[in-house]
Amino acid sequence: MALYFRRYQSCSGTFGIIIAIARIQGVQQVDEIQPRQIKSLSNKLIRQYILHPYTRVKDLRTNVETTGATEVLDGDIDLFIKAYLQQQNKTTSVGKEALDNSK
Repeated sequence: MALYFRRYQSCSGTFGIIIAIARIQGVQQVDEIQPRQIKSLSNKLIRQYILHPYTRVKDLRTNVETTGATEVLDGDIDLFIKAYLQQQNKTTSVGKEALDNSK
């Protein structure tokens, strides 16, 4: 187990993900994690980055685009967060209206 711990510790991002999965599943040991219960995150792309011959970043969930690829790569994703939250708010509002109209 120590070998695995050192390997995961050297990749702190991966180790953090494994710890988070263990907490979600309510297990104490990494060995106890049930792989079939882990929802795959790699199958769904969130953003598309084009860096050559021009720069563009497109959020595939909201279809918001920007040419400021450098800023996005530096962590400035407020534009995408706001668009996603607005989209979620509209979805929630539409759902509430449908419920109100059905009464």
